[in-house]
Amino acid sequence: MANRAQEPADLFPRVPCLVTGRLVPDTDRERIRQALARHLVDEKGHRLDELELDRGITLEREGRRILVLVDIAVRVAGRTLMILRGNPGSVVTREAGTIAAARLLEPDYVVPWAVQANLDEAALLDVRRKKAVAYGWDAIPTRARLVEMTRQWPPPALPPERVALERQILFSYETHWRMRPPEVVDGTLVYR
Repeated sequence: MANRAQEPADLFPRVPCLVTGRLVPDTDRERIRQALARHLVDEKGHRLDELELDRGITLEREGRRILVLVDIAVRVAGRTLMILRGNPGSVVTREAGTIAAARLLEPDYVVPWAVQANLDEAALLDVRRKKAVAYGWDAIPTRARLVEMTRQWPPPALPPERVALERQILFSYETHWRMRPPEVVDGTLVYR
């Protein structure tokens, strides 16, 4: 039997995912995602069936193809109203990358709200204005408040001249200061 390199996921115990029920590696990032999902459902009144995990944004640059995953997308009535991304470390330094992800995720419109979080803090980001409007886990909107905050639908589409710049921002944030290397899936670098 050939020796195979141990996959990073094999190094961690597994815990059940609140959203899917599947066992997932108990990593720092996954702890944050599970805490966000539980907070959304238990504290903020969001519905499990409106939370989508690992929505992808494919980027090609410098001869590399990468897939950036959004931890949680909140979809109400078929519309993505908010994305949430969690990482250990500083929330503030990851805000621009999260805003870029929200601007690129949907082809027809800019996702209006985003959250960047770690286990201790969170930033609520107004994606259209490209800035944080509140800090703290309490700032994450309830389902009712999020629907109210997005009642003027549709949000604007990303101007075509901004697409390349937002892709460059997201590429830079996802590839230049990662603590661990990406996974390679079918020749694509996957950044979780």
